[in-house]
Amino acid sequence: MILSRYLSRQMAIKMLWVLLAFTALMQLIDLLGASTDIIERGEGFFGFMKYIGLRLPVTMQHMVPISTLLGAALTFFSLAQNSEMIALRGSGQTPYRAVFMLVPLTLLIGIAYFFLSDQIVPRADKIFVSWWERTDPEAALKTAETAEPGDEVWARTTYSVIRIKSHIDGGRHLEGITIYSLDKDQQISERIAAKSADWQGDGTWVLDSVDRYIGNDGGSSTFSMSAMSWHTALRPSTVLELANPEVTISTSGSRKVIKGNAAGSRSGDYYQLQLQKAYLTLFLPLIMLLLAAPVAAGLRRSGTTTRYLGFAVIAGFSFLLMDGILLSLGQAHIVPMLAAAWATPILFAAGGSWVLLRLEN
Repeated sequence: MILSRYLSRQMAIKMLWVLLAFTALMQLIDLLGASTDIIERGEGFFGFMKYIGLRLPVTMQHMVPISTLLGAALTFFSLAQNSEMIALRGSGQTPYRAVFMLVPLTLLIGIAYFFLSDQIVPRADKIFVSWWERTDPEAALKTAETAEPGDEVWARTTYSVIRIKSHIDGGRHLEGITIYSLDKDQQISERIAAKSADWQGDGTWVLDSVDRYIGNDGGSSTFSMSAMSWHTALRPSTVLELANPEVTISTSGSRKVIKGNAAGSRSGDYYQLQLQKAYLTLFLPLIMLLLAAPVAAGLRRSGTTTRYLGFAVIAGFSFLLMDGILLSLGQAHIVPMLAAAWATPILFAAGGSWVLLRLEN
């Protein structure tokens, strides 16, 4: 029990130092790139502080996996360099046992990482995007006429596809709206074009200058209205999310889109993949521990500790690279969803376990 607490404390300290160092470095680089935009918005010193605060969760989210890997690897490396691993072997403990003692800590890190990724980051992203668009000095000039093709937002609900040319006021005012209503066979049954739309709350928008086309087997009809109410799952916050694809969506948000209770811009498989990706965060620190485990079997005099440390770092970065590639292929429907989400974790976890057992024997 004492040994387990000692190892956990050593890994936690090293991981936190690595996390803080990498996060500070990435925050500094990000801030240097955004400093001109912050100044142009007239936000001053508090604008810089707000930017740092809102971007901090996202930066930490990216740094947790590699920080866990380096924290574990440096812990084992330190034990070997200080001859503590030899003392552990002399007392009957094995490297395999030392790695196993760190499993509870990595599971706690996984839970914290999941909470950060699923609750804190999506909220921080939404606040940041809303603030960033609201303070844009050119926001008032954005209209449907001046909007560029890349500014368009496309959304999909269960029975409609929506195109929005431009939006302002945090997504509460939309311009250049086209709504394609779908029937039960997912065929277009109606098209509504409106000059603008204003959010009224409770799932209701008011469309202005409306042209409505209704088609069916018996014919078609077209008529115009000065205004009409539009009830939909599309919300202002959803518009901001869809206009900024880098915004992280929570598991609850993904489930709402899948069930048709919220608007999305991708297919249901994409949001299923996001769910699987979120669940993966629970086990990611444990996988990083397995990849760092060979360092525990290294010997100082033979120089294998340094070699195993290099192997652990390469394996960790290879995991992150391969996982990102497979997730991209899954989003493009090139590989099956489950394979895109879980193939890399299973492969590297199995590989790390196999290497550890080989070194143990």
